Amino acid sequence: MQENVNITSGKQYMLSAIRRKPLDRIPTTVLIGPYCAPMAGYSVREILKDAQKSAQAHLAFYNRFHPDSLIVYNDIYLELEAMGCALEFPENSISHPKRPLLENKKSLVGLKIPDPHKDGRLPYFLELCERVAGQVRQEASVGLGHSGPWNLAMHLRGAEQFLIDSIEDPAFIHELMAITTEVVKTLGDTLIDKGFMPSLGEASASCSLISPQMYKDFILPYHKELCGHFSSRKAMMSLHICGYIDPILQDVLDCGIGFLSLDAPSSLEKAVAAAKKKVVIMGNVPTHLFADGTSHDMENAVDACVQTAGGTNRFVLASGCEIPMNSTDDRIGHFFEYGHAAGRKFMEGFEDSRGQGVE
Repeated sequence: MQENVNITSGKQYMLSAIRRKPLDRIPTTVLIGPYCAPMAGYSVREILKDAQKSAQAHLAFYNRFHPDSLIVYNDIYLELEAMGCALEFPENSISHPKRPLLENKKSLVGLKIPDPHKDGRLPYFLELCERVAGQVRQEASVGLGHSGPWNLAMHLRGAEQFLIDSIEDPAFIHELMAITTEVVKTLGDTLIDKGFMPSLGEASASCSLISPQMYKDFILPYHKELCGHFSSRKAMMSLHICGYIDPILQDVLDCGIGFLSLDAPSSLEKAVAAAKKKVVIMGNVPTHLFADGTSHDMENAVDACVQTAGGTNRFVLASGCEIPMNSTDDRIGHFFEYGHAAGRKFMEGFEDSRGQGVE
């Protein structure tokens, strides 16, 4: 498949979705994850500890696939480590806590808000973002991810005990969430100062793990607080929640976010309808297709996304979540090649229908 040559930059495509000003095709990207490490000859451990090596790995991915947005990867325990949590770093898988930092609830009083310029690997992450942006920012949008307050709180306490606490001691949950919300504000403000958009990952906030009522009681108030805070800094907050979020979709969209990264188990059709063109929706091609899907499977998934959300002008075609480590170069390449062609074909037809008064 030979793609038509155009001189529009990836950054312009991403801005077209944010501004609702369509271009000749739909913006397209993936959540890279640790897949980029071996592309530059590094282990996952190396890119999680060395900003220069990680930047080289991200740029290797960019130079191979040219996503419209290069989404900088880091592990979900970055902030926890900066708060004092000891981590294990396997050679070729993501890090994980040796034990929860808050095994004893009394330790809550000793928690401190980390300094992004000094504590743990937060300086490494800031350096990584700046290194990547310094190379691609003129051509592509630079996205990133840092943990949301619920993710941080659950990992500080340990998932099982945290869920028990939500029943037995909800006041403790709110105390902890107030602290983790300040952690998110502090890192988010630093990222804004450096020219990036706060982009929260809340893997454990989905209805694959919690009830809709838990989201309303324990998470929504803090998401609203963060959106309000970042809005006061003239920054749009982005949110990714792994898994199934249909039952909380309206609450998520109403909290004030400007950008929602939607995972494959959730309904893109429902998200588009609920967003009412007020929020940019990104997604939601199933990630397993990048590792074991056929070309036909990938094309069907891309077509479904494009036909469902393309007409909103506020859509980014993307993987639903991070592509797996065992993704293959040919499958990723086919996603971008076919995605560009399908997005261009759709926009041609969409513009024709608008010219005839149909939308």
